[in-house]
Amino acid sequence: MTPADGVQVLFPPDVPAEQQERLQRYYLSSLRGVEGGPWGRLPRIYAEALLAAADAQQVAAAVADDLDTLVQDVFAQVEGLEAFWASPAVSRRRKEELILQLFEGKAEPLFVDFLRLLNRKDRLSLLRPAALAYRTLLEDRAGRRRVIVDSAAPLDQTSAQALAGAIQRWTGGTPVLIVRIRPELIGGVIVRVGDRVFDTSLRTRLQTLRHQLLTRGSHEIQNRRDRFCSA
Repeated sequence: MTPADGVQVLFPPDVPAEQQERLQRYYLSSLRGVEGGPWGRLPRIYAEALLAAADAQQVAAAVADDLDTLVQDVFAQVEGLEAFWASPAVSRRRKEELILQLFEGKAEPLFVDFLRLLNRKDRLSLLRPAALAYRTLLEDRAGRRRVIVDSAAPLDQTSAQALAGAIQRWTGGTPVLIVRIRPELIGGVIVRVGDRVFDTSLRTRLQTLRHQLLTRGSHEIQNRRDRFCSA
């Protein structure tokens, strides 16, 4: 897809075009680090429990769509809703009333039950990271891997396919390339797959060369001093 806010998300061929816009927003959210934060493993735990229940009812995809709609669309359109639900100053009863008003009969019942459960536990503030964790579980199940690519310019189709093919051979799984446009790199790319980093950028090579030249120069100066002192 075309770059948005300096970021280009490139999907493998198996992702239907009609899903790509919603998934792009998911990948951009993951890039912003929404999965981190002060919650620890709680969002993942809730997401795993929700997915297990959704699998049992065969509604995993429908629940994902409802979660995506809530955090990507409803929160953006209904000003203050996310803060209202996260506020400890608002009673559970008022939050429950709003959940039912907005979603009962309009969304998957399991999704509504999940919101009500979070409300009873005073954990509606976990909605956004839990939704991201749920989508991550589905993407993992599909065999897709997030790959962060820093590049001096957007990747064309040929370059993207070549890079994706190389990453798939290195790591297994089907890569989704999240390309951050960084003109200061001059050329080449920096690829991050989990904790592994592959750096081919010209900027890094120039920095390495500069360091080597400075180090070599320092050694030569020291050698001359040593020869002068011993003369």
